[in-house]
Amino acid sequence: MNAIIIAAGMGTRLNPITLSTPKPLVKIFGKPMIEKSIEYLLQEGIEEIVIVTGYMKDKFEYLRDKYKEVKLIYNPKYKEYNNIYSFYLVREFLKDSYILDGDIYLTRNIFKKEVDESKYFSKKINMFNNEWQLLLNNDGKIRKVEIGGSENYIMSGISFFTNEDCQKLKKIVEIYVKDEIKLKKYYWDHIIKENIHEFDIGIEKIQDNIIYEIDNLEELVELDKSYKDMLPINSFQNEIQKLKEILISNLKIDLKDIGNIEFIGGMTNKNYLVEINSKKYVLRKPGEGTESIINRHNEKNNLKLVSKINIDSNLYFFDEKSGIKLSEYINNSEMLTPSNVKYNLEEVAFILKKLHNSQIIFPNIFDPFKEMKRYEELINKEDGKFYEGYFELKKEVLKLKGVLKSFNIELVSCHNDTVPENFLKKGDNLFLIDWEYSGLNDPIWDLAAFSIESNLSDDEEKELLDYYFENSINSTIKIRMEVHKICQDFLWSIWTIFKEMNGVSFGEYGIKRLVSAQKRLEDLKLWINLTDME
Repeated sequence: MNAIIIAAGMGTRLNPITLSTPKPLVKIFGKPMIEKSIEYLLQEGIEEIVIVTGYMKDKFEYLRDKYKEVKLIYNPKYKEYNNIYSFYLVREFLKDSYILDGDIYLTRNIFKKEVDESKYFSKKINMFNNEWQLLLNNDGKIRKVEIGGSENYIMSGISFFTNEDCQKLKKIVEIYVKDEIKLKKYYWDHIIKENIHEFDIGIEKIQDNIIYEIDNLEELVELDKSYKDMLPINSFQNEIQKLKEILISNLKIDLKDIGNIEFIGGMTNKNYLVEINSKKYVLRKPGEGTESIINRHNEKNNLKLVSKINIDSNLYFFDEKSGIKLSEYINNSEMLTPSNVKYNLEEVAFILKKLHNSQIIFPNIFDPFKEMKRYEELINKEDGKFYEGYFELKKEVLKLKGVLKSFNIELVSCHNDTVPENFLKKGDNLFLIDWEYSGLNDPIWDLAAFSIESNLSDDEEKELLDYYFENSINSTIKIRMEVHKICQDFLWSIWTIFKEMNGVSFGEYGIKRLVSAQKRLEDLKLWINLTDME
C-alpha cells in the first residue's frame, strides 16, 4: 500500500501567499498542510508516499530529506496540462493506493492500513454547490458522477483504490493522455466520471469539519485567523467596510452599534449575518450581473405587499439602487431541503395557498415566455453560446403558450422561485423568503417549481396537490403542472448560460435542465396534440 499526492499546481487563487510558497506547503496552524497529510499516513504505516511536484518544485525537496518514505516526481508540464498529466506520471506507482490532493487539510487521521475496497472519502453538502457529486445506488456504491448539485456526497480530495482498480486507472490514463484536449482540460477524476461502470467504488462518509479544501484566501482565513492581515484591503475588508457604511446610512446608527459581520453563503447573491446592537439580521448583497435580470423596484414593492400576510421575515430596509436588503434573522430555523420536504408538504401547500388566495396584487407579471426572450437577448448581446439543440427545442416550447392560453388562467401573486431552500421552518411556522422573481403568474407555477426542485416522487407530488386543492385534482391541473415544468426546465437552462457568462459556475446544471425539458415535452405529447398550438 502507498499514497500518491498530486501537488504540482500553481494555486493562483491563494495569491499573494502562493507567489512565494506552493499551495501544499502553506502553513496552517504552523505546519504545511501537506505535512499534516504525510504524518497521518505514516502513523498508519504507509511506507511509500509519492508526491508529484511542478510549481516551485525545489521548495518540496526538504520533504525527501525529512521523511525517508517520500519520493518526488516532477511534472515539467504543470503549466500546460491539467492534473491528469500528473496522474499519468505516477501510473507505475499505482497499486493499493491512497490518492490525495496536495491542498487539503485534515483535522484528524482518517487513513487506515487495512482497506479492502475502492472508495472516496466524502462529506455531504446540502446546499447547491459546484463540486463533483457522487450519486449512489441503493447499495451505497457510486453509480454516477456529476458536476454541480445538492444533497449529495462529494469528492473531497482523498480516495483509495485497490490494486485491481489501479490497473484499470493506469490503462485508461494511458489512453487519455494521447488526446491533447483531455490533457489540457481533464482532472484525473474524469477517468472515474466517464468510466464509472467499470469500477465498483463506495464512499466513506466523513464529517464536514474533518477535511478542508482551501481554494482561496478567505477560506484560509476562516480556518486559520493568523492570515487575516493578508486579506487585501480592496477586497474582503473593503466590502465589509462598504456594508457598514450602508448600514450606518440607512439605519441611522453609529459604527459602534455594528458587531460582527459574517459571510454565511450564497451562490449568486452574497448573504451576511450581521449583529446590530446585539440583535442578528441577514444582509443580502446582490451578485454580479443580477442588475440586468432582476427588477429591484418590483422586488421592493412586492416585499412590502407580502409583509401584510406574514409569510416572510421582517424587512428592515431595501436599497433599490444596489439591491442590498436587510431582514430579520430567523433564529433556530431549519431550511427545507429535498431530503426533508416530504415531511412538510402540508405546510408548503398551506403557505403557497395563503399567498395565492391573498388580496395582495403584485404590480408586475412574471411571464416565462417573455423571460425566455429576455435571457436569450442578453446572451446574444454578449455573444454567448447556447446549448446544442436549444433552438429546435425552443420552437416546441413556445407552442406551450397556446396550451396555457386555452385554459383562461387567472393570474395571482406568485413567488416563482419555490426551491426548498427558500422555505425556513421554525417550530410550527413556515417562512417563504427571497422574492426576486415574484410577480403575477399561474399559481400552479409555484407548485410545479417546488415539485421539480424538491425532487418529489409522483406520490409526494400528488400529496402536495391534494393538500393544496383539497383532493380535487383534475386533468387541467395535471397538464398545467407538466407545461410549467417544461417551461421551468427550459427557462432555467437559459438562465444558467447567462449566469455562467457572468462568472458563476453551475457545472452540468444547465444542460441537465435542457435535457429534462426535452424529455418532459416528449411525455406531454402523449397527452395532448401540440401541432395546432401556437
